[in-house]
Amino acid sequence: MARLTKVHANLIANVLRKRIGKVSFSANWQKIFAELEVGDVDESSRALRFSAEQLHQLNQMSTVYFGSELLKDSFEGTRAEVAKHSRYEKLAAIAPDEQYVLLKPQPFYMNLPLEYSLRIPLANVIQLLESQTTPITHLVIVENLDAFDCWHQFSVDESLNNALVVYRGHNGLTKGLSVLLEQLPESVTVVAFVDVDPAGIQIALTTPRVTQLLAPSIEALSSLVVTASSTEDYIAQNKQLKYISQQSSDWQPLQQFIIEHRVSIKQQHLLAHKLGLITHSRAC
Repeated sequence: MARLTKVHANLIANVLRKRIGKVSFSANWQKIFAELEVGDVDESSRALRFSAEQLHQLNQMSTVYFGSELLKDSFEGTRAEVAKHSRYEKLAAIAPDEQYVLLKPQPFYMNLPLEYSLRIPLANVIQLLESQTTPITHLVIVENLDAFDCWHQFSVDESLNNALVVYRGHNGLTKGLSVLLEQLPESVTVVAFVDVDPAGIQIALTTPRVTQLLAPSIEALSSLVVTASSTEDYIAQNKQLKYISQQSSDWQPLQQFIIEHRVSIKQQHLLAHKLGLITHSRAC
């Protein structure tokens, strides 16, 4: 069984702090009960009751389980800070990617090789944006890490020559990038560079501030349908397909092309076949 999480720790801390004698026997409390075996389930199996002695026992058992006394310690802060009082540092409120952004050095550091990537604290990224003598007009969010690494090898629209290029994250939009998008000046245009398939379009549609999508022209993409498009990947993206089918007013030409031809072309194929990239504007 998977371990208890920060959500469970907070539920336990709230009961201990307020000395609550009865809670709803929800899925979360069922998991806590299964792990700690403290409390009594009522006759209806809808509530979990704690006597005064059982609350004391819950405090002791949770302290042993989390390696931290929930009434005194919290999981606020970074993993290094939480590790001072708990063996489960991964329960920390601040994740490793929350205060950093992975970006290409240009246009901030023009003297560094194009192949380099820099992981910079979010606060410093904001300072760098504000200090540029030539204002940055575009921010490009890249879906795949290897496409991000090879950014300098892509042929892109000249409007992006002075763009800030950032990596989206392994499992979705990183917290640091999410905060950056909130603090980004309104004058900066946000561009999504994603796979040409339903999942890629969904990423572009659901990422905050994105108004442009970076991809080859539909004519150029047509030349890759036979050799580079994966029907298997397209079929596997049924949920994403359903989502984008309901968003017909955004990037309709690209969406229609993907749906009609059952397209799933990855960024790596765009690079391998040296297709030029242009910006596709989102309908408003």
